[in-house]
Amino acid sequence: MIERTGFGTTGDGREASVYTLRAGKVAARVSDFGATLVGVDAPDREGRLADVLLGYDSVEGYAADNPAFFGGTVGPVANRTDRAEVPLGGTVYHLLGNDGPGQRNNNHTDSARGLHKRLWRAEALEDKNAVRLRCELADGELGLPGNRSFVATYSLAEKNGGAELRIVYSCTSDAVTYVNMTNHSYFNLAGHGSGDVLGQVVSIDAGAFLPVREDSVPEGELRAVAGTPYDFREPRALGERIDADDEQTRRARGYDQCFCIRGYEPGGEPRHALRAEDPVSGRALDVLVSTPGMHLYTGNWLDETCAKDGASYGPRAGFACEAELYPDNIHHPEWEQGVFGPEKPYEITIVYRFSTC
Repeated sequence: MIERTGFGTTGDGREASVYTLRAGKVAARVSDFGATLVGVDAPDREGRLADVLLGYDSVEGYAADNPAFFGGTVGPVANRTDRAEVPLGGTVYHLLGNDGPGQRNNNHTDSARGLHKRLWRAEALEDKNAVRLRCELADGELGLPGNRSFVATYSLAEKNGGAELRIVYSCTSDAVTYVNMTNHSYFNLAGHGSGDVLGQVVSIDAGAFLPVREDSVPEGELRAVAGTPYDFREPRALGERIDADDEQTRRARGYDQCFCIRGYEPGGEPRHALRAEDPVSGRALDVLVSTPGMHLYTGNWLDETCAKDGASYGPRAGFACEAELYPDNIHHPEWEQGVFGPEKPYEITIVYRFSTC
């Protein structure tokens, strides 16, 4: 049975809730505020549970600020957009300038009014062990055209002795618009609040990544990972080369780039993108995505002193693996485009598989 519990009150007096999904020993908690993943309890190799997701105790933390976008559904446009401009059908639409020198670029649409700061309508789907959430944006809202309807569906099922958390994001619009959503969960497989993740071992199914400019916008090149600190084709500890003498790691203060995940086909099934293991606890996470890219961010700017369970998060206290179309694709027509509309609805799938090793 899916459990619904109170999660506190938003700044405008509305009640938020959390829906708890269970499969085997794994529990996932999803809030209707921001369609946010607020917790995942996963067992270690001895069966001991820990919450491996960074976040807050109640909706007040997510609603008040949440500059790190902990667990949130980010959109309509995730990651950076150069000059905060979206050219569509001969018209240039303008997102909020909120990032880069002089705030000339856009990052994650709007930190105060984006999808992660909306109260979504939630429906528990008992027969699927899932919760479906809906949110609407009016034509022109957040700078983009179309009356848009967004749906986020979280489902949890047992899988090969572990559990699989599946997220399906979709958007329909009555006009051509721009969409590039993601989930912004941060993981620490040792348990949130247990220190940094530099000893956790990661492999990524990518032969190339997108280097970024000084302002974190992609340069436009797909660069081979061979010979760089971005080569995770074989398992490596996150901390092994995170501080390498490399232009890209210096610009990002660690990892904060999109990887080009192998095997992308438009409309294809999710394919394996990343595996992470915590050698101490034995917890493991596999991430599958249906998108061309997956952005690895090692929490280089985290500075949270009032996290859940009394924890504090400093830099590199968690890693995020954000499924996405390539950032700023609207300015690179050679990349898969985030242009959708009445004849082409948007949909992506993200899968998190929890197990032990």
